[in-house]
Amino acid sequence: MASTSLRQQLSIMRQSFFDEGILDHEQVSYLETLENEDDPDFIENVFTLFLKVSTRYIDSIEKALETSPVDYPVMERMMYRLKGSSDR
Repeated sequence: MASTSLRQQLSIMRQSFFDEGILDHEQVSYLETLENEDDPDFIENVFTLFLKVSTRYIDSIEKALETSPVDYPVMERMMYRLKGSSDR
């Protein structure tokens, strides 16, 4: 079935994120413990929020780099926030 194939692909992708160090297994395991009946989409919401926020930070960094002269204070602030939002 198509859903089985999709689940297999998702499982392989998830494992590759662990193998490549993109995701930390302990952190994801902890997040999985927070998912419950009251918030069954908790992990999805956490990742979605991170992707939205990080996209904004990256856009701000790119804009700071495009200014003349380069706006280093803004760039540094956004890089710090991006790092902070992804810290373990």
